[in-house]
Amino acid sequence: MNHFFRALMLTVGLLIVPVSTNGHDAVFTLDIDDSGDVQPLSDGLLILRHLFGFSGASLTTGATGEQGARSDPQLIAAYLDQHRDQLDIDLDGEVRPLTDGLLILRYLFGFSEAALTAGAVDGLATRQTSAGIKAHFTTILDSDGDGIVDALDDRSPRLTVLGNSAVEVVVGAAYLDAGATATDAEDGDLTSEIVVFGLSETDLQTPGIYSVRFELTDSGGNTVFAERTVTVTSPAQTLGVLKTGTSAQDPQALLEEGFAIIGAFDAGINYNSCENDQGQGCPNMGWSVATDSDRGSVLEVGHSSSAVHAGLYIKTGDTGPMNLSEFAGGIIQFDVKVISGDPSMTMKIDCVYPCTSNDYRLADASEGVWVTYEVPVDTLTDRDLDLCQIDTGLVIWAAEFTDTTFQLDAVQWMANETGPLNSPDCPEPLPAPGADWVNPNLASGYEAPTSYQDLSLAWSDEFEGTALDAAYWNAEVNGDGGGNNELQYYRSQNAYLREGLLVIEARREDFGGKNYTSARLTTEDKFEFKYGRIDIRAALPTGQGLWPALWMLGANFKEVGWPRSGEIDIMELVGQDNDRVFGTVHWDNNGSKAQYPTSGGGFEVSNGETFNNQYHVFSLAWSESGLEWFVDGERYQTFDINNGAGLDAFRKAFFLIFNIAVGGNLPGSPNDDTEFPQYMHVDYVRVYQPTP
Repeated sequence: MNHFFRALMLTVGLLIVPVSTNGHDAVFTLDIDDSGDVQPLSDGLLILRHLFGFSGASLTTGATGEQGARSDPQLIAAYLDQHRDQLDIDLDGEVRPLTDGLLILRYLFGFSEAALTAGAVDGLATRQTSAGIKAHFTTILDSDGDGIVDALDDRSPRLTVLGNSAVEVVVGAAYLDAGATATDAEDGDLTSEIVVFGLSETDLQTPGIYSVRFELTDSGGNTVFAERTVTVTSPAQTLGVLKTGTSAQDPQALLEEGFAIIGAFDAGINYNSCENDQGQGCPNMGWSVATDSDRGSVLEVGHSSSAVHAGLYIKTGDTGPMNLSEFAGGIIQFDVKVISGDPSMTMKIDCVYPCTSNDYRLADASEGVWVTYEVPVDTLTDRDLDLCQIDTGLVIWAAEFTDTTFQLDAVQWMANETGPLNSPDCPEPLPAPGADWVNPNLASGYEAPTSYQDLSLAWSDEFEGTALDAAYWNAEVNGDGGGNNELQYYRSQNAYLREGLLVIEARREDFGGKNYTSARLTTEDKFEFKYGRIDIRAALPTGQGLWPALWMLGANFKEVGWPRSGEIDIMELVGQDNDRVFGTVHWDNNGSKAQYPTSGGGFEVSNGETFNNQYHVFSLAWSESGLEWFVDGERYQTFDINNGAGLDAFRKAFFLIFNIAVGGNLPGSPNDDTEFPQYMHVDYVRVYQPTP
């Protein structure tokens, strides 16, 4: 026997097949292959192989016959796993091949008394005697519960789904199910007794995955069911980005609904976004409307001769990113005509920063001729494009970055005609946004002055409107734990504007391998500054495991890394200690990580107040000589940056970061008392700098 199993293990093959839905027993029988008969060299062998860990073809080869309705190895494994508790024959709390599996095989071979139990029952077993074990087998085989093992009464009916186990239907199309048949060893043909739970008219009008369910109970009380999966798909869809056949004069008028911005990035201004002024603001890119004799108004794009990397983009703007998962397996189609210069183009699609498809080089165009490009969406998703959060319909530029004029027309996303292929499992959007959120309407709380001596307002965000200003804010998308073993996945959807507040929302939900979601916003590459005073008015979340922070990193972070970039924490709070906040700095001291203060400190409110139940203003005064931290205008900490290795990091530009971390080294993990969702409400952020 050992040699037999060893040989099988050495010849294991993997057979991937769809799981059958031809029938599923509600009760367990030892007829594993559903052949109508229980045999040791089929059913017993299947059980024993499964318990030894066999799968695929190695599970079923030579152990299922033509009469078996259950021959799919995945279905057999699922059936045995579903009823695993009943395979604990000796009742020792475990299901093992050389105890339970051997008892089953011996029983089916007709062994009894000592021949049944010898060497197969150990001291841990609750059910040890031959009589007890045979009684358990009777219970398994007596599926109708009448105390009598009867091949006719105890045999479940056979339910067979006709046609394919999975079908697709387009929204609005008529659907007629192929049905099912049923036979029973005792009752005969029971097809007319099948109860069918079909699709509703609403289902057929709504894209989604549904089931047609068949159920049957025979005269012995044995119940079986089967299902057919019906996928209702949307008709092949098109998402327009840039119109064709118009007579527009303004480039913005060429944009299709859902897209609001034609802009550019330009390496000449540190890859920042720029407007179409063909000057200092956007030195290397310009665009305008041109008239094509056949097409009408088209977008004409000009790249300077500077050989500086720059490119045109078409973005969604204030409406935020779009879920374009329905275009999985489709194409992005657009027309290009090179007027002069470089015949080669490069394109990409961006999702919420830093998510991107990365650069995709197109085949060379012919000068003066319209060329239609079709880029498979799957090619871009293979390059890390996240279809769940697309915020650009197209980014395109002359590949060699120099002295090129080209025209662009008819930009559109086109879905696969048969529906999405390998569509990503996008998270459910947060309820419209933050429907769980209730404006705290905190009547009390400190208000910062609107002016300071020798300082002028350099930048602010009062968070009015409906969406974050993408010209200044990035929403990170990652689940890397922030270097602190944090437990959240950062999503753009968890940050939004509501009633004059920036809301950052931490939720308990499974996404991206994490059990929590939250948001982290930065102004990196968009707003960076050196010296001045920063006022941030906010109300903070509370609870074990919450870690809200308002902080800054050096603008050279990408080049030098942390801690050489320097870090300034304007405010950090450990959620379970919601009456104390901390201000901290981190830097590199000759290769060692340094921080101030090394422990303790912070600012504590009194009289039962918390940083959760009213607004407070968290401030940092930053000069060439040092840093000062304030809460509600009261200074509680200073730091001299004049003396010490690595402190020059604090004499360079920094960018802002707002986030709620969940878990991690500092706060620990949430517990059962931590309520979700939790929010950080930011009323405003204002940056003042020395008056010239």
